[in-house]
Amino acid sequence: MTKLFFVVLLSTTLIATAADTKTLSSRTGNCTLSVPSAWNVEPSMGTAEAADKKMTVTVSSPSHGLSTLTDVEETAPTVYKDDKVTKKTSSEFEMEGKSITGKPNVYRAIPAGAKVCIAEVVYESGSVNDARALVQTMKAK
Repeated sequence: MTKLFFVVLLSTTLIATAADTKTLSSRTGNCTLSVPSAWNVEPSMGTAEAADKKMTVTVSSPSHGLSTLTDVEETAPTVYKDDKVTKKTSSEFEMEGKSITGKPNVYRAIPAGAKVCIAEVVYESGSVNDARALVQTMKAK
């Protein structure tokens, strides 16, 4: 009986959590990310913004130039000069610091077949942990 209660509780929590999010996709559709359901999503641009406009996220999969994690690892630090690399493995690359607009950001890239998925969260409120949690939901299809 206790195991059944735990399974029902876990299933209910997962369903409630899934219902509290929206899916944001890259323009090509091969990369997705989950955002809170209260956020405004612009599907044609692969962007979403918090209701208070203090946090935004963009998910993309470039069709030219950046096609591997190595490409991203070499190029991103030259574009985001105020970011520091926080993770660099064969399956993901992350940086944190300040975006090109001067606001705090978290940047993440993962492989997506012959391409890469890239997400960037720029925030004025919330914490770096909130931004990290958001980019960690990114998946390649």
